[in-house]
Amino acid sequence: MPRDAERPTVARGSAPLFWAQVGGNLGLLAALVPITRSLGPEGRGTVAFVTVTAIVSATLARLGVTEAMTVFAAQRPLERSRLLSNVLLSVTVVECVAAGLVCGVMLAFPGLRPPGVGDPELLALACGMLASGLADAGYMFVLGCSRFRLHSAVTIAMAWGYAAATTLVTLTVGLTVLRAIVLWVAFQVIKAFLLLAASIRAEGLGAPGAKLLRECVIFGLGAWIGTLSTAFSQRIDQLLVALIASEAVLGIYATAVNAFEILLYLAGAAATAILPLGARAGAGARTAEILRTYRAVTMLTAAGIVVAAIVGTQLIPLVFGAPFEASNGPFLWLLPGALGFVALSIFSSALVAAFAPRRSSAGPLVSLVVGLVLDILLIPSHGATGAAIATTSAMLAGGATSLVLYATRDRFSPGALLIPRRGDLALLRALARPFSRMGRVGPA
Repeated sequence: MPRDAERPTVARGSAPLFWAQVGGNLGLLAALVPITRSLGPEGRGTVAFVTVTAIVSATLARLGVTEAMTVFAAQRPLERSRLLSNVLLSVTVVECVAAGLVCGVMLAFPGLRPPGVGDPELLALACGMLASGLADAGYMFVLGCSRFRLHSAVTIAMAWGYAAATTLVTLTVGLTVLRAIVLWVAFQVIKAFLLLAASIRAEGLGAPGAKLLRECVIFGLGAWIGTLSTAFSQRIDQLLVALIASEAVLGIYATAVNAFEILLYLAGAAATAILPLGARAGAGARTAEILRTYRAVTMLTAAGIVVAAIVGTQLIPLVFGAPFEASNGPFLWLLPGALGFVALSIFSSALVAAFAPRRSSAGPLVSLVVGLVLDILLIPSHGATGAAIATTSAMLAGGATSLVLYATRDRFSPGALLIPRRGDLALLRALARPFSRMGRVGPA
């Protein structure tokens, strides 16, 4: 076997992450079936509001510390135990403070929350923020250590565990909005425990240090703006739909988004793999690998868009129920945005890996601003369809920005973006490897 046959590459890193996202998100889609059929568009919208608010608020509070930890854990293996201690302490403190602020404001000003969100749902929101923050810290740490199999196993197990739990509750005591939210929070807690326990067992807990934490915050703040902009770009439209339109309209739109996000799995997996692997590579090798990944992911995503346009509108009402046939229009408007997401996610991660965290934030920030302006203009008159048009426009604008900024950082010819190369097949081979291994099982 050649010496570099097992050398870590984005293709090898992307494949397990991609199949983890496929398996995990199929589990989440399976969980949505009892939720949508039991609760309808309005109940689905309330669940979406609480979970999205928890995720966005948790991201806002972390100040980029977890993103910095991924890069530092990849580069400084001897400091991993201290990095882990720092992130556990900092995330726990800031998420508790943030949860108190967010829920305190909503208690003081009830008009800021949709009618379906009462005090029990607010308590679940606070717990969800802390659990989501710790789960994300665990994910980012294992990624920095390139422990892709652990990441994949936990992702799939938790998603299908959540699906099984929602189905069991539906068939026994009956599913309510509060029960669906509590189940989501519970699985965030389990996810955080599994990832962090495995990390502590592997690396231990070192003495936390103010200097190392300060380094993480300084580096992370540059990338945090981009991470926060991405989180807002992907979720703020759902919050605005709930606040400007209604929870029922949010239920329709959130279901369209859930179906559309299948097209984003591969780009998300590739962007995740780029971060630790690119941080360890030289500039020339990094650029070649990133461009190879971009070409392959763009080709596969474009093929997926065609398939989704043909079969997606038939499957949405079949899977989620007749009331969600209204999700078809927003779903079709979302599809072109997948190509923008490919460029946005891959080149933003590439800029972080190239130690340009501030540049990495520009694309997501452009995406956020474009999406926010168009949401405010289009949602009042066009509802879920207006939100979908805004999201697609935002992804395309952000993707173009990230691509241009990376091209000015690590220069390459325009043809390198579009002209296929033989090496592009590496990602396809890596994705197909699980199936080729299955084909070899059995007697020779």
